[in-house]
Formats: sequence, C-alpha cells, structure tokens
Amino acid sequence: MTNAISARTQAVLDDPVFPVVKAQVLQRTGLAYYADKDSALAERLARRLEERGVTRLSDYLTLLPAAAEFQALVNELAVGETFFFRYIEQFEALRAVAIPECLRRNRNRRTLRIWSAGCATGPEVYTLEILLKQNFGAELEGWQVTLLGTDLNRAFLDQARRASYSHWAVRGLPEDTLSAYFHHHRQSWQVRPEYREWARFEVFNLVEGRLPDPARGLAAFDIVLCRNVMIYFDEPTRARLLRGLRDTLVDGGWLVVGHAETGPEIGAVFTPVPVPGATLYRKPDPLCRAAEPPPLPPLAQPLPPPEPEPPRKRAVKPAEPVEPPPRPVPTLTDVEELAERGERGAALDACLELVEHDRFNAAAHFRLGQLEDEAGAGDPVAAFRRALYLEPDFTLADYHLALAYWRRGKLGPAQRHFRNARDGLAKHADEELVAHGRGLTVGELRGMIALWLSGDEARG
Repeated sequence: MTNAISARTQAVLDDPVFPVVKAQVLQRTGLAYYADKDSALAERLARRLEERGVTRLSDYLTLLPAAAEFQALVNELAVGETFFFRYIEQFEALRAVAIPECLRRNRNRRTLRIWSAGCATGPEVYTLEILLKQNFGAELEGWQVTLLGTDLNRAFLDQARRASYSHWAVRGLPEDTLSAYFHHHRQSWQVRPEYREWARFEVFNLVEGRLPDPARGLAAFDIVLCRNVMIYFDEPTRARLLRGLRDTLVDGGWLVVGHAETGPEIGAVFTPVPVPGATLYRKPDPLCRAAEPPPLPPLAQPLPPPEPEPPRKRAVKPAEPVEPPPRPVPTLTDVEELAERGERGAALDACLELVEHDRFNAAAHFRLGQLEDEAGAGDPVAAFRRALYLEPDFTLADYHLALAYWRRGKLGPAQRHFRNARDGLAKHADEELVAHGRGLTVGELRGMIALWLSGDEARG
C-alpha cells in the first residue's frame, strides 16, 4: 500500500520556502480552501516542480511570477467536476421565475445577459443555451443574447470552447435529450452548433479582478450563476465577491449560488426568493417588489348560509373499509426515469424508499449518494460507505466517496479511496464499461482518478 503522502509531496512540505509559496498562492487566487490543507497544496506543487524539472521551491518561486507558470499552477489547483443540468431544480427555478421576469423587464430593449462565474469546462453555459432555446426560443427571436462563461483555468476554457465532453459530463441525460442537443462521435459528445451560438468564454480571476468592469463586459447582467465557487474562499473574500456580483447585476437582477453557499453574508446584499425546490437571490430594485406568488382573488360575494341539517335517520352500520393494495416499492429503474425527466426531488424520495425496503442493495445506496450529493442534501458520504460495505469492489463508489471526502477537506481518506478506485480498475481494459457508470469507460475513469493522485501514486 502506498503511503498517504508521497516522498515528493513530503519534500515540498518540508521545504522552508513552502510557507512563502503558499502565502502567494492564497493571496493571488483566494483559494482559502487550501489554507489548512498543506498536503493537498504540496501535492499539486510537487506536480509543477516535476513538470518544470526543478527540485527546490526556492527555484520554483522565481518561476511563479510568470503569467504562464502561475496559470499552470492554477490549473492544478482548480476543480472542474461539473456536468450538464447539474442541480436541475435551480434551472427549473430560472425557467419558471427568473427568466420570464427578465423577458418582461427587457421587452423594449430586447437584450438578455447571463454570466456563469467559475464555469469550469462549460456545461453550465451550454445548459443555459439549451434551456433558453428549448423554452423561450420564439420569444427570444431577434434578441441580443449573451451567455458569458469565465474561469481562472485556461485549460478548462479551451475545452469549453471545443464543447466536447465525455460520457461522464452528460450522465443522467435521457437518450432523446442527447440526440437533440449533442453529436456523438466515438467516446465524446459535442454540443450541436445551434446550441453554441450565444456562448463565449473568457479568463477572469474572481479574487483579483475588478467588478463591475464594463470595459470587459462584466456589467449589466440580468442573471449571474456563481455555484460551488465561493466554498473555496475565505469569509472576507466571499463578502467582497458577493458585493461585486451584486454590482454587476441590473436592479432586480438574479443570483444563483450553490446549496452550501447560503448564509447571512448573501442575505445582507440580496433578497432571497424561495421557489419550489430552490432559492434564488435578487438584487433589490426600488421600482419592483421581490417576486411573490400572486394573492388569491377575493370572493365575489359572501358565502351562502349553511343548508339546514336533514332529519336524522337510523344509523346504519358502515361497511368494513377496504384497504387499498400496497403501493409497489420503487425500483432503480423508477428512480432513473424520474431523474431523467428532471424530477430530482421525486427521484431522491423514491431512492430513499427503495433503500428503506432493500437495505442490502449496494447499487441503490450508491445512487442515493449521487442524488444527495447533487441536491446538497442528506449524507452522501454515509450512502457511498454503505454501498462499499455491501460491495467492497464497487469501484465507482470508491471514486465518489473520495470526491465527497475531498470536498469536506479530508485529504487522507480521499486519497485512500482514490487509490482503492485506481487499484480496482487494474485488471480491466480501458474500453470496458464501469459498473453503474452509465456509459463511463474504464479508461475515462482511470484518467479522472489520475488527476487527483500525485505522480508516483497515479503511476501505481
């Protein structure tokens, strides 16, 4: 078994210049996530030292001011785990509430501007274009629509511009959706050109960049999505960024954040607007009130007096009630059908019912963990651990458990389960399909795991 920390990573940790490099990285990127995770930061620094052929951090420190090297380090530090229609309830809230309001408000100037801040490889941006054209295509005819995606990682943005994705990024999408919006070529899915017309991608540092910045087009947005980005920043950076995002929005504009990014900071500068399945945040507008459900119309006239009671009749013994037949327990197929229709809440409820009735179903516990992780609800770590307890060679459960631990800052357990997942694939060919991976190949999963392990560990 490989040690939790490789010799190369330990050498970086022991280097006396490590605190200096760490301070520069945190200051320039705002990634406070690494403030108390020295091993994770050292592991990624070790990769850059190996790539540049240097052994001491003092030598690397002289390279870091160069824009290209700093960008390469950022590419190592940034997280790009994302997929199409992630957190479908938030997209449904945009479709039902925010976008119609924007269309009404902008009907005279016929413009719509949306920013995906921290877009990673771009699925969020293309999801928005698909949603807009699918639901509002006729209304937006002749409009000037801008869908801007920004990220600090240039490699992510290069992939976003190619609009080509693995099976993993489109997991859970039904076949008719895939055929309508993507071209399938070998092992990749490419967004069709007609759903890439409004999208553009630019590099932007949310920590160092000025907001708003009209010269760069970072102003006057109707909607801003900044999901699962601020969880990596410290409190002062989050507060400063929230004010900047507010100032990039028009009065009455809408903000969407991740499920774990709510709290008093956001309530201080935005008005929460609860909608079924999600909460949106709106920039206060002195000329409009926060969106509320319309009041029920008043009754046209008073209720009529009650009818007089009929004369009492002799009591008749009621028939014995007939109990309805028990409702069948949901199956995994039922869960998947609900998820594919976008009914993620119902899918989560069905999966909870399934594991309650079939506690030894490893696949059901694994699917529950995925649904809880996507919804930001429940305890996905516990669900993935139950799946592994029931099926110890469940490779994909190891991988998802590792991601869940990593997001919670538990690097040791995360690395252990990444290695377990890697080792579980050792006897399988790259072209084989991963069990429960919905089209994910062994080669694709092997490459994804390698991104999370240091050089020595990734090579086994």
